[in-house]
Amino acid sequence: RKDVVRTHPDLQFYLETECGLGQRRHAALERILFVWAKLNKGVRYVQGMNEIVGTIYYVLASDRNEDWAAEAEADSYFLFNTIMVEMKDIFVPSLDEADTGIHGRMSNYTALLSFHDPEVRRHLEEIGVEPTFYVIRWLTTLLSREFALPDTIRLWDSLFASTHKENFIRYVCVTMVTMVREELLAADFGSCLRLLQCFPPTNVDELLESSGALWEYESQVVEMCTEGDARLQEALEMLVPPPGVITAFGRPGSELGRGVRRDTALETVVEAGKAVASARRTVMGTLKGALMWKVGTDGGPLEEASQHNGVEEKVPTLEYEAEDTNKLSIEGGYHETGSERKRRSTGFKFWR
Repeated sequence: RKDVVRTHPDLQFYLETECGLGQRRHAALERILFVWAKLNKGVRYVQGMNEIVGTIYYVLASDRNEDWAAEAEADSYFLFNTIMVEMKDIFVPSLDEADTGIHGRMSNYTALLSFHDPEVRRHLEEIGVEPTFYVIRWLTTLLSREFALPDTIRLWDSLFASTHKENFIRYVCVTMVTMVREELLAADFGSCLRLLQCFPPTNVDELLESSGALWEYESQVVEMCTEGDARLQEALEMLVPPPGVITAFGRPGSELGRGVRRDTALETVVEAGKAVASARRTVMGTLKGALMWKVGTDGGPLEEASQHNGVEEKVPTLEYEAEDTNKLSIEGGYHETGSERKRRSTGFKFWR
């Protein structure tokens, strides 16, 4: 109940005194969370769930169609339960070390940041800013506490349209860090922590554009290395990134695709390999690699089916071989289905 009354404390929707509307709306949130916790005893209520339910209920109860708005409580429960099906593992302490648990997802985030911006990752590590200080809140609240409510709704519009929400949120989180990379690199522990725990006002459309561009460029590099037999350094020199890429593969977006010296490219790749190895040892220990996607017909343990227009797609495998930190390999392949791979509906769809 204490968490419920603290949900969106500045939002007039929950503060209305006429006919006790504010209290009745808080009571609706409490009922949703109480019933869900009773029916999901393996998870129970965890702080942060109130932020998710509070945002969903606000949107549905504010619908212009009064008949639909009248069913906001039941609809909010249904949508919240649907979201929890995909993300409830991060709220279960016994699954913390699993790939789908909170530590596993933080490890995946750290690996992606290490690969695309090792300089920032190394700086944060050196000054003692650990991912647990800010990523846990980002993941458990779906970034709802980092942005103004209209921006959160815009972000969630794209998130819920994504076919792989865990990947979507990871790329968005990494892009958030790269958007403030200059401020982070110039700051000490306290300033970095304040910046990450109180994220500055951001154009969410630009954030989504940049995160989608990063995913798209990574996919292009993987495809060129697997189908075109190109070396990673060659792919980075030849492929021009989509607009919006801030930094990728350890290079600023402005330097990608323009023949950057190979020794510089090799240095960033080695650094990325070391960073991933470090993240794997300290957080997951037994994690084979980060960001592995394999789809095929063999049904291996790391295979995942992705459906687009009813056709199974084989998505690229980006595997970071960190046993030897001087080696980074890209494996896998891309099987074209003949259908256009679209990444935008109301927002980006990350076909992972």
